[in-house]
Amino acid sequence: MNEPGTLAILEVLDRDGQCASSAWPPGRCASAARSTTTCRWPIRTAPHHCVIDTVSDADEPGLALHVLQTENGVQLGSRRLRDGERTPLRDDGQPLEFMAGRTRLRLRRAGDVLAPELPLGAGTSLVRRLGPTLAAALVLAALMAFNTGLDSDPEVFLRALGSTALATLMGSAIWIGLWSLLSKLFTRQTHAGWHLRVFVLSSLAWLVVGALPGLIAFALNWPWLADFGFVAGYAIAAAALYFHLLGVEPARPALMRGVALAAFVAGTGLTLWNQQQRSDRLGSDLYLSSFYPPALRLAKPVSAEQFVDDLAALQPLLDRKAKEEPSGDSGASDDE
Repeated sequence: MNEPGTLAILEVLDRDGQCASSAWPPGRCASAARSTTTCRWPIRTAPHHCVIDTVSDADEPGLALHVLQTENGVQLGSRRLRDGERTPLRDDGQPLEFMAGRTRLRLRRAGDVLAPELPLGAGTSLVRRLGPTLAAALVLAALMAFNTGLDSDPEVFLRALGSTALATLMGSAIWIGLWSLLSKLFTRQTHAGWHLRVFVLSSLAWLVVGALPGLIAFALNWPWLADFGFVAGYAIAAAALYFHLLGVEPARPALMRGVALAAFVAGTGLTLWNQQQRSDRLGSDLYLSSFYPPALRLAKPVSAEQFVDDLAALQPLLDRKAKEEPSGDSGASDDE
């Protein structure tokens, strides 16, 4: 609640965007600096960092930011104000955030709109909070059981299913626990439900994305889609990393997006380079590794004559491979 005559409230924000302290000046001018004797808001910046005062020569009253003696300046949106610069502050009914050095500040004027109240976890039912996550977990478990049944013999299905379930539970508990610990260290809250939801949904998307490229490649005769299907998997992993990082640094989404994008580009680039070095091709699968029911085939069949003619393009490659020296330790074995 503002005092009578208060023009604005300046809040110092912590790393997760919550208000750590605030003050309201009774006069026409307020300064933010490291000095405790000459400023309204003592913060860890320059001794005399910036001043917020009223604009007296304008047609409409407002506030202006004046940068004082500082080497780091003030970051106002995408603009960095340097030593001695002065600019009027927008007044669109929304609070204004800026950076003084490495300190995040938020200016709230008397007419600014407050953010809506967020519901607490205790205010909603357990089914409403955990229902979607549990439903996704059940679908994930069913898909994993189906894949285990396809990859194992009926005699050992139950044992393979138990091993898969145990490994999944232990791995997910460790993964969610580590992210929850990071969130606790940086935001003072574990956000365990958030990390559980991200893990379940990303794992479900990973399984779906892992199956779709091969199916579509078989149906439409697009082998390149199966070759580069791993790119979609890396995109899912990057999205999961982004949302996990939001639970650790919720106030810096742009930086978290940059980290996730960098991880996606690095992972994709390293995988392409490794495949090129290993097999002289960027794709991961030389042939379709799975054969689906013929009824799913949508592409027109190729005649035997056309198939043989298309094989002629492989002749130069096969001739070049035949002339290459064999790799490995064959020379050493011949001497022996």
